[in-house]
Amino acid sequence: MRNITIKLMFVLMSVLIAGNTVTAQEKASPKLRLSYIKHMDGTYEVKALAFTKKGKVIEPCAGAGISFYTDADYTKLFKKFEANDRGQATLLISDAEAKAFYDSSSARYTFYARILEDSKYESQDADVSAMNATIDVTITQEGDSVKLMKASVMIYDEATKKMIPGVKIPLKFSVKRALCLLPVGEDINYTDEQGSVEVTFPNDIPGDKDGNFTAVVKLDEDENYGTVQYEKSIKWGTPSEGENPIALRSLVGARDNAPWFMVIIINAILIGIWGYLCYIVYSLFRINKLGGAK
Repeated sequence: MRNITIKLMFVLMSVLIAGNTVTAQEKASPKLRLSYIKHMDGTYEVKALAFTKKGKVIEPCAGAGISFYTDADYTKLFKKFEANDRGQATLLISDAEAKAFYDSSSARYTFYARILEDSKYESQDADVSAMNATIDVTITQEGDSVKLMKASVMIYDEATKKMIPGVKIPLKFSVKRALCLLPVGEDINYTDEQGSVEVTFPNDIPGDKDGNFTAVVKLDEDENYGTVQYEKSIKWGTPSEGENPIALRSLVGARDNAPWFMVIIINAILIGIWGYLCYIVYSLFRINKLGGAK
């Protein structure tokens, strides 16, 4: 019995070692996706997502080195990051820093990124570019009930080489919530011939204790201009009463404030799994000991 147990353990270790050796020799071929966001507070944001895909299984490239460059030859390094556990890295720069990525001949901001080759991943390149666009917002209130927000869009025109009003530009109006954006107006609101569109805000939008909320106007993932986002804090909301639900133990609360029943159930499941694994290990030692006694 003892010999059989030893042989089984030897075979299992051999399989694990062989599997690790094959894995070490094979490098994954990652994919790299970039998204561009221009914030109207004067900052630019470029998000990189690195992942591998095998069939329908998608795995993030956690820990992969991702570098941003200002040239298409990938020789002028701007900044280097390590991808987080979701395979993401974010470049956040000022308007002055963004000039390093601007090409006057094409009138575009172009960002180049590369996954650096290492023991796990092959190298992969990607780039994203966008022409200049701006959003300006004005708010007016008529009495206590009519609250209007007007957004005006200016876009770069390749024909005239100037900034002109953006006609029939799709905008999304929303209010920033803890976990999402609450839509306001139509799903898509198109600008008129003057490049403007106006939306009426409801009177029952919850705000903070003073009635403030953050309104968001967004040109979302446009083919030529990327994402342009304007945010403004407005005192148009209904003042909240009592404690912030995010600070309470609830399903919408922060991770550290999860409901007690969820904490107890999850910990009980984890204890059960580890207890069962410990029992298996204990049983193997018992079998080995009984076999040796014979």
